[in-house]
Amino acid sequence: MKRRRSARRMTLMTMLLAMSILLHMVEPALPIPVPGVKLGLANIVGLITLFLFGVKEMVTVNVMRVVMASLLRGILFGTGFWLSLSGVMLSTIVTILLYKQNKLSKIGLSVASGAFHGIGQIGALILINNTVMMIYWLPMLWFSSVPTGYVTGTLSVQVLKRLKVTERNRV
Repeated sequence: MKRRRSARRMTLMTMLLAMSILLHMVEPALPIPVPGVKLGLANIVGLITLFLFGVKEMVTVNVMRVVMASLLRGILFGTGFWLSLSGVMLSTIVTILLYKQNKLSKIGLSVASGAFHGIGQIGALILINNTVMMIYWLPMLWFSSVPTGYVTGTLSVQVLKRLKVTERNRV
């Protein structure tokens, strides 16, 4: 019985990782009128993983997504990789801290995640380009994190409702 549950858990984790990689790879092709702004569709899968499995699994899916997508694109250890990794790490850490405090809704967590993803990316840009001037891009990223975070959070909530996931019936 325990082996069956472990196999089911591993299968679900693998499917979530595959979906997040797919969303991460497809998203740059979406026409968004503001340069540098993305919807953060892979964040939907990160939030679903957090509520389905927990903190450790969310970190695993988020980091593996960045590494695997960078390998598939051929940019591992390039600028895009470091921007993505720094954004996903900061947003994941903040999301986990806020989740553990239990002060924000799922949509609020998604908005905060989007905002801190932008901060992580700007921080990486400042380090990579060795100039503080990149900070001027931050207000635009913060402003865009509210509607994009709302959309990804709402989609996460809808998926979790359809999966009938509550705090008590995690996988």
